[in-house]
Amino acid sequence: MIELHVWPAKWGLPSMDPTSLLLIIYMQLVIPSKFTLVESVNPDLSPSGQLPFIKNGKDLVAPTSSIISYLADDANGFGIPTLKATSNPQDTAWLVHAESNLGDLVLHMLYSLRANWNELTHPSIVYQFPVPQRYYAPHRLRESYRSRLESAGLWSLPGVEQEKKAFSKERPPKAKGNPRDRFLRVFERERVVEKARTALDIYTRLLGARTFFNGDQPSLLDAIVAAHILLLSRPPFPDPLLQDLVNTSYPSLVAHANRLYDQTLSVNIPTRKATHENFLGSLFPMIDSGVESDVWETRLRVAFIGLMLGGVLTYMSAAPYINPTS
Repeated sequence: MIELHVWPAKWGLPSMDPTSLLLIIYMQLVIPSKFTLVESVNPDLSPSGQLPFIKNGKDLVAPTSSIISYLADDANGFGIPTLKATSNPQDTAWLVHAESNLGDLVLHMLYSLRANWNELTHPSIVYQFPVPQRYYAPHRLRESYRSRLESAGLWSLPGVEQEKKAFSKERPPKAKGNPRDRFLRVFERERVVEKARTALDIYTRLLGARTFFNGDQPSLLDAIVAAHILLLSRPPFPDPLLQDLVNTSYPSLVAHANRLYDQTLSVNIPTRKATHENFLGSLFPMIDSGVESDVWETRLRVAFIGLMLGGVLTYMSAAPYINPTS
């Protein structure tokens, strides 16, 4: 059976990652229950270096566009016709627009908003990683989205400087209420809400009164939009900035996402956890010497292993002298 490797399940959804979730929905539409989900936090096994990817025998395929083409190829034993994007099968602009713009909104909620990151996203993923990766991998994952969200204007966080003190034993002094700061925070949040409205309004109009974007049959665009709406509407966000907007102002998109959920995700999909057989290899990844953060993190890993080995050797050499009777 073909394996679909995805980021782990959370919040009643089979994956906490929008790209993984849309591919699960898509594959449930074209080859229902004919694949196994493998929950993983190790993208190093993927040919693209990112999750999700599929494994079929010796074949490893990524990213999503390549997976869809692979499933449509008769030579690979599937020959599944690709689902149309909209009524115009040549129009892929909607797919790119939806994945980019709705993806920015989901990533903003999961990784940019400080309360959501500290109280929901980070606790949800940190213990998925083995030691020592759990001490740096979640923050590296968050940092990987920074440039994308900065470009979209969705990374600006009022009070972000306080984040460094989140784990300090000393409680920082209570900030005095500054009317200007409060105004800026309100303005920033309203700006994000208006940006979200712009994107969500488009898909509300495109869907109209239809069951799916392409009429009575779900399309790839349906899978993309539904995956992102589910991740905006269902997780228990401590800061529900865009969740409140989606659930109160866009009932047609929420109902559409719930239809796709009932059709594709309400059934049990065979699932297993990925093992950490490549744990030692992951400590010494190949790096680009031009990327400063990768160099620093690799040095940190080497130092960690050096300390462990040094401690073991020191203990072994000192062991005969610890017990006077030996």
